[in-house]
Amino acid sequence: MRLPVLRISSTAALAAFALVSLSACVPTDSAGSTPAPTSSESSSSPTATATPTPEPTVSATPVTIACDELLSLQAMYDFNPNFGLLGAFTPAAGSPAAFIVANKGIACRWQNQSSGELLDIAVAHLTDADLTKLKNDLVVSSNSVPTYGVEGYFQLTDGVGRADAFADPFWIVATSTAFFEPGDAEQIMTEAISNVG
Repeated sequence: MRLPVLRISSTAALAAFALVSLSACVPTDSAGSTPAPTSSESSSSPTATATPTPEPTVSATPVTIACDELLSLQAMYDFNPNFGLLGAFTPAAGSPAAFIVANKGIACRWQNQSSGELLDIAVAHLTDADLTKLKNDLVVSSNSVPTYGVEGYFQLTDGVGRADAFADPFWIVATSTAFFEPGDAEQIMTEAISNVG
C-alpha cells in the first residue's frame, strides 16, 4: 500500500520541480516597468486638453438663454451666411464645452452648410473662484486678446481656433476651424458677450 503512495508523491514532486524549472526560464523585466495597457485600458484613458478646466461645481448657476439668443440668426448671417444652427449635441469629453454643460451651461453648434465646417460656442455662469482659476490657467496657456471688450484669450491648436471671454460672471468659449486669429472670432464673441450681459 505504501508503494503507490510513494509513486504519487514522487510524481507530484517531479511535476512541481518541472514547473519551478520552467518558470525560471521566463524572462523578467529588469527595469521594473509596468506592463503596457490592454486595448480596453488605453481606450478608456482620458485625453489631455490644451487648457485644463476645473472640476464641475454644484454652485454654478443655470444658463437659461437659448442658442439662437446667444447668437442670433442675423448675427450669424452677418458673420457668414452659410452657417446654420444645428440641434442639440453632446460636446466631446474633456472639452471646455463639456465642462460648461456639466456646470449647468449651454453649448451650441453651428455648421457651414457649404463646407461642413463647425463652430461651437458655450457659456456658463460660474462662481468667482472658478472664474479666477480659469483666467489664471489661460494666462499661462493662451494669448491675451484686448479687442473682445472684456478679459479675453485666443489660441490656435492643430488648426482649431479657441476664443475665451469673461463677461463676469459668464465664461464664453467659441471654437472653430474658421478661427485662425483673434480677429476671426471677434464678431462672434462681441455678439455673445452683449447677449449674456
